[in-house]
Amino acid sequence: MISVKQTIQKLNKTALIVAVVHFFLSFLTDRLIFDYVLFDVSTTKLMLRTIETAVVKIAFLLLLVFIWQLVFWAAKHADRIFLKVAGGYMLLMTVMLLLTWPGIWRMDEFGILSSSIQLFPHFWQNYITSVFYIVALMLVPFPAGVVLVQCACVSLIVARLVTLCMREGAGWRNAVLFLPFLMLPVLDSNLYPIRMSLYAFLEVLLITELFFFAKRYAEQSEESRGLDYWCYLTVLAAVVTVWRTEAIYYFVAYPVILLVVGKGRRFVKQVLFYLVIGVILFVPQKVGEKLTSGEQYELTSVVLPLVPLVQAADEHADAQDLELLDVIDRVVNVEVTLQGAAEGKSGINLFWGEPRFQRDYTAADFKEFKSAFYQLAAKYPDVFLKERWETFCDSSDLLENTTELFTKDGVMNYETFKNYPLSKPIHDQLRTCVIKLLELRDTHNYDVKLEVTDFVYSAIPAVLVLMAVALGLLCRRRWTALLLVLTVLVKVPLVFLTAPSRLFMYYYSVYLFGYCVLFYLVFQLCNKVADKKTAA
Repeated sequence: MISVKQTIQKLNKTALIVAVVHFFLSFLTDRLIFDYVLFDVSTTKLMLRTIETAVVKIAFLLLLVFIWQLVFWAAKHADRIFLKVAGGYMLLMTVMLLLTWPGIWRMDEFGILSSSIQLFPHFWQNYITSVFYIVALMLVPFPAGVVLVQCACVSLIVARLVTLCMREGAGWRNAVLFLPFLMLPVLDSNLYPIRMSLYAFLEVLLITELFFFAKRYAEQSEESRGLDYWCYLTVLAAVVTVWRTEAIYYFVAYPVILLVVGKGRRFVKQVLFYLVIGVILFVPQKVGEKLTSGEQYELTSVVLPLVPLVQAADEHADAQDLELLDVIDRVVNVEVTLQGAAEGKSGINLFWGEPRFQRDYTAADFKEFKSAFYQLAAKYPDVFLKERWETFCDSSDLLENTTELFTKDGVMNYETFKNYPLSKPIHDQLRTCVIKLLELRDTHNYDVKLEVTDFVYSAIPAVLVLMAVALGLLCRRRWTALLLVLTVLVKVPLVFLTAPSRLFMYYYSVYLFGYCVLFYLVFQLCNKVADKKTAA
C-alpha cells in the first residue's frame, strides 16, 4: 500500500504551489458571484453555513491539487493527438460561446445557479449538477464560466473518444470521427448548462471505454488495467448511474457488462467497488429529493398521459372508473384536469401553471394515486400509448426562447441574471442570429421552425441506427458489443413511458450515442475501402 506521505512526495511541487496560490486567490474571485458565509458563528444557522463553506472550500482545494497535477502531467506526458483534438474543439466551442455569450440559458439552470452561489444543492436537477456549478463558478466566477467549464469537459471527452476510435495512419479519414460533435444540436447543447448536456457525453464515454476495454481483453492484448484506470471507470459509471433518474438501471447493467467481459469472475472486486461508490452517490440525492420536493418530481413523470386517461375514465364513468377518479382526486384535482383538457392544456402546463391542479396529499395518498394511474393505463392502453407515442415523435422541442433573455422585461429569472458579472452578450443581435442558426429557426421569428428542424432535432434516426446495429450484432453474435448498444437503447422505453414533456433533451444521450456509432461505422467502412485499394 502506498502511504499518504509517499503520495505527497510524488506530487509535482510546482503544480502543488500553483494549486495553493489558486486556492487563496479563489476567496477573492468568489466574492464576484458567491453569497456564502465565510466565518460567522453568532447563530447556529450561521455556524452551520460556516462549516458548510469550510467543507466546500477544502474539497475545492483537493480538486485544485488534482487538476493542476493533471495539467502539469499532461504537458509532459499526454498524447499529442489528444491535446490537439481537445485544444481544437475547445477553440471552436470558445468561439461559439463568445458569439452566444453568456451561453444558452433557458429555465431550470437559473434555479441551479441561484442555489449554487449560496452553496445549496438543487435536488430537482440532482445535487451533482449543483456540485458541478459550484466547482465551475469557483474556477471561473461568472455565469458563462459554467458553460466554459462544461465546454472544457466536453472537449476532453471528445478528444478521448476520437483517440480511442482513430486508427494510426488513417489520415483524413480520422476527420469522420469529428462529425457527430459538429452537428448543430450538439453544438447547441454544449452551450446549454443543463445536466443532460454533459451527462450525454459522460454516458457515451463510459460505453466507449467499455467497448474498447472489452475488445482488448477479448484479444488478450490487455489482461488487466491499473488501479487508476479502474478508479476512473468506477467513478464515471457511478456518476452516469446517479445523475439521471432513468439511468438507475445501470446498477444492474454495469455489473452485468463487467461480468460478461470477465467471464463471470475476473472483475468481481471492481463490481463491488462500483456498487459501493454508486450507493454513496445515490443516497444523498434520494434523501434530499424527499426532503425538498417530496413526490413532486415523480408526479411530473405521469402528468402528460394522466390528462387523457382522466378524460377517458370520465367519459366511460363505470363504477371502477369513478372509484379510480376518486383516488386520483386526492392528489390531482380531477375537475381542474378536465377543465384544462377542454382548454387544450397539457398535464405539464397544468402542473406548473395551475395552482389548483395539485391538492395537499400524504405519501399514502400518492402511493394509491400511482396504483390508480397504472390501473387506468392498463384499462385504456390505447389512450395511454397514443399520448406516449405522440410525445415521443414530437420530442424535438427546446424549453424556452433563450434569445429573449436580455430583451424581455418582467421575467424574474431574467432580471436577476442580468445583475451577475459579465452576463450581458457581447452583441445581442449577433447572439440571437447565431442561436437561431443553431436551432434552425426562422430568421425573423424564433417561434417558427424551419422545415428540417424537427428532423435534425429528433432522436428517432439515432434510435433506428442503434436498432439496426443491434440486429447486425445479434446476427454476428457479437455479444459484448450488443450488450453495450442495448444498454443505451433500454433508456428509450424508460423515457418513452415517463417523459414529462416533448423536449429534445430527454433523448439527447441516445441521440449523441446513435450518431457516434453511425459515424464510427462510416469511419470503419472508409478504412476497409482504403485497405482494399492499398492491397490491390
